[in-house]
Amino acid sequence: MRPASKELTVQVMLKPNCGLENTRASLVMRRILPLCDNLSCHPRTVKSDRSTIAFLRDHGLFIRFSSPTPEQVLLTIKRSFFVDHCSLVEDPDTIPSYEKAGIEADAMEDSAFALPSTFADENGLDRRGDELTNLLARFEEVHRKLRTHAEGQPQDRALSSIVFSHTQVVDELRTAVARSRIEPFDRMAPSLRTFIADYSGRFGVLADLDIVDGHMALDRSVLASMEEIIKRVLRFCLRDGIEQPEHRVAAGKPARALLRLRLESDGSEVVCRIEHDGKPFDSRGIARQAVKRGLLTRPLETYTEEEMGALLLLPGFVAAAEGPVSSLFSQFNEIGSLLQHVGGRGEVRNTDHGTLEIALHFPVPFTIMEAALVRTGAMRFALPAQQIGRFEAYRPERIERGEKAAQEGPSGSRPPARPSFYTGEDGKRTELLNGPDSGSPLEAENPVFALFLEALGEQRCLAVDAVNGYENISVSQLPPLLDHGPLPKAGCFGYALLKDGAPCAVVSIRHLLNAILKKEGSHARA
Repeated sequence: MRPASKELTVQVMLKPNCGLENTRASLVMRRILPLCDNLSCHPRTVKSDRSTIAFLRDHGLFIRFSSPTPEQVLLTIKRSFFVDHCSLVEDPDTIPSYEKAGIEADAMEDSAFALPSTFADENGLDRRGDELTNLLARFEEVHRKLRTHAEGQPQDRALSSIVFSHTQVVDELRTAVARSRIEPFDRMAPSLRTFIADYSGRFGVLADLDIVDGHMALDRSVLASMEEIIKRVLRFCLRDGIEQPEHRVAAGKPARALLRLRLESDGSEVVCRIEHDGKPFDSRGIARQAVKRGLLTRPLETYTEEEMGALLLLPGFVAAAEGPVSSLFSQFNEIGSLLQHVGGRGEVRNTDHGTLEIALHFPVPFTIMEAALVRTGAMRFALPAQQIGRFEAYRPERIERGEKAAQEGPSGSRPPARPSFYTGEDGKRTELLNGPDSGSPLEAENPVFALFLEALGEQRCLAVDAVNGYENISVSQLPPLLDHGPLPKAGCFGYALLKDGAPCAVVSIRHLLNAILKKEGSHARA
């Protein structure tokens, strides 16, 4: 029998932050939970109670734990990127008391660690999730044994049928477990808007936050990581990106800036794009620093602005720089480190319509989003709803056809045809992605609808033969065998199983447009 582990108490001081201390404290607890036999914290309600923030900021988080490997627990705490330092508490009586407003004093016990239950039990959600996960693991183990037994008896058709049915049950259970951990991104919207209002006042700027299509549902652990990093980026934008109101007015801009946050699903990733009309991105300064450090593998003039912006979010890139580039973009070093820690990446760019965009790519195990089921010709595909601005009835007379391509040259090359345009009911002229003779893999046969879409910060139009409704879908990556087929050329980044059980390609207009730009010999935009 293993001897009982010694119980230790540690004080954890968090890095100065923007009102995220309780989130950071909860992440520390989550990180060390698998290493501990017993675990509790003070204040007890850090996971769900934002009123603990002031206490955490002034006194830190106090953790009591027992573990067979206490050194590993302490090392894990110290290595958390949002922990400033931690130290052992010799005398628990020195721990400051914490009382939440509105709770009677006699409702709380004298000990700072009144409830020595595990952190994951606070609201029961994590416990139920763990129970489902354990049940799934048992089912999968039984399934492996059943399948091995069936492989030894290939003539037993009844057994093969049972294995097939069991496979379907395991798949359904796996999906149920994943869905049990799903929450909408919208749940953090009030916190983000409060954050913008608070830090706008601190930095003397005027700004609002517009969250575009925040209905995507993601795993809770992914949302926690996203919120931490998004707030860090928003803080950078408010402090170093948005000008003072009088400077904005002098530059011909509205005194009040607008930060726009948009989510996009991209197969195994979710992309969060944060855009504002403040100071532009200095790609030349980053380029000079990259050349100085010997990071470029080809001539500087062949790099796009987006590639320079991706360098900026490499951990350690700006930390080693000196001068104005370092002082202006020093926060990007920590943002890049946070992204790398969760397996993500990012880039910065100046858009074609005069704004700065910071794109954050987060890996996700499971995503649910709303998509329109669309058909062009013989191809049925799902189009993420967040990319659709509006529908109109298609009118052929509203098309302005592009010029046909010239004859082939001596080398056999053919210049690309000029794009076609579609004039909507609002009178605006919009590029048509799949116009007549466009050669697009999504070209319609008898278009009925014109879809106006948001892509690369601009509006595009797509003519479609039918729209068969909406579904909430989860997206998986395409099998490798399809990588060079027509689907990627159509902007497909994954597939989904619909309610009727049929597979359906999921198309991103951003991917489609990038494919077109590459075909025309232009640099594709991120």
